[in-house]
Amino acid sequence: MHSKRTYHARVQVGNWVLIGILTALTIYLIWEGNGLLIAGAILLLLVIIERSVHSEYVVDGENLTVERGKLSKRLVIPMDSIRRIEKIRKIRIGREALISYLVIVYGDERSVAVMPKDEEGFVRHIMEIKKYGTE
Repeated sequence: MHSKRTYHARVQVGNWVLIGILTALTIYLIWEGNGLLIAGAILLLLVIIERSVHSEYVVDGENLTVERGKLSKRLVIPMDSIRRIEKIRKIRIGREALISYLVIVYGDERSVAVMPKDEEGFVRHIMEIKKYGTE
C-alpha cells in the first residue's frame, strides 16, 4: 500500500508580482475612496493569494487530488486514468525557464496544470503507484 503524500505548490515569480501590483492598486483605491472598486480589488487579491499560496496536490494509492485553496473546487483524478505527465518549460534564459509546470493528461484527453515544489519526487511517486498498483 502506498502512503498518502502531500506536495505543496510552488509559487512562481509572476504570481508574486501580480500580488504586489494588486496590493498597490488596492491601497491606491482605498486612498481615492472608491468603494465598489476597492471591494473588487480586495476580492481579486484574496482569490489570487488563496490559489497561489494554498494550492496542494495529494497523492494516495487511488487518486490524485488537486486542491487550489478554499475558494476553488477540488479536482479528484483516479490514478488509473492518468495517461501521461508532460513537463512544460517556457521563456528560457540560457538553461533556466522562467515559467515551468507539469501537465497531467487523464481520462479522455482532459488535462490539468500543476506546479509542485518537488517536481521529480511528485512524478516519481505517481509513476511508482502506476507501475506497482495499489497492492
